[in-house]
Amino acid sequence: MGLHFDEAILSAIVLGEIQYGIALAEGTRRRDLQATLDELLTRLEDRIVTFDADAAAVWGPLRSHLKRTGQLFGERDMLIAAHAMSLGVPLVTRNVSEMSRSGVTIINPWTP
Repeated sequence: MGLHFDEAILSAIVLGEIQYGIALAEGTRRRDLQATLDELLTRLEDRIVTFDADAAAVWGPLRSHLKRTGQLFGERDMLIAAHAMSLGVPLVTRNVSEMSRSGVTIINPWTP
């Protein structure tokens, strides 16, 4: 499965996670990260997708299944996985061990 930036979308939830990380950074690192995000947002401005009713319809049963089976799963990660599943798109992440338990299709571009 190839990775093409011109086909990428960005979940608003992931955008919030990125902004949180930038807010935690300090000094030059914060400025550099913000500049990188600003450039990314310019390229993705019309491809930022919001969490909607379809995503919620995936998230509820997913959360229930994971709880019933005793699988620990971060709340934000669960929302992100459900969002990708509702859109029928793969999730680009290096958090393969946790995200794979959701059933979402994963692309890990950090592995050869």
